[in-house]
Amino acid sequence: MKKKEWIIIAVLAAVSIAAILYMRLRPKSSGYVVAVQHRMTIVKEFDPMVDAIYHIDGDVGGLDVEVKDGRWHVINEHCPNHICAQMGWMGVEDNLMPITCLPNNVVIFLQESPDGN
Repeated sequence: MKKKEWIIIAVLAAVSIAAILYMRLRPKSSGYVVAVQHRMTIVKEFDPMVDAIYHIDGDVGGLDVEVKDGRWHVINEHCPNHICAQMGWMGVEDNLMPITCLPNNVVIFLQESPDGN
């Protein structure tokens, strides 16, 4: 092979490796959003694949939702019985019921992403 052919092969290999690495390392979307409802209004939606802590104001003082590694749970809630924090971690694959904080009138549940991603 000629030198130009080797250069073309090397460039194609480098581009292919870069494309494969990009596809593996880019943030993945679950196709779902976690919705937080206060009374009858959705007050926040977030991607379960993005690690963060979200604050939600409720009737008794509010609560925080921690998201980590595609799972979420309630922390720092201001209510008398702390049942919502005791519900533990929820995730896309095991979300059987919503997390409910009755004193704060807050419900946290999984729904399909509006944009379908």
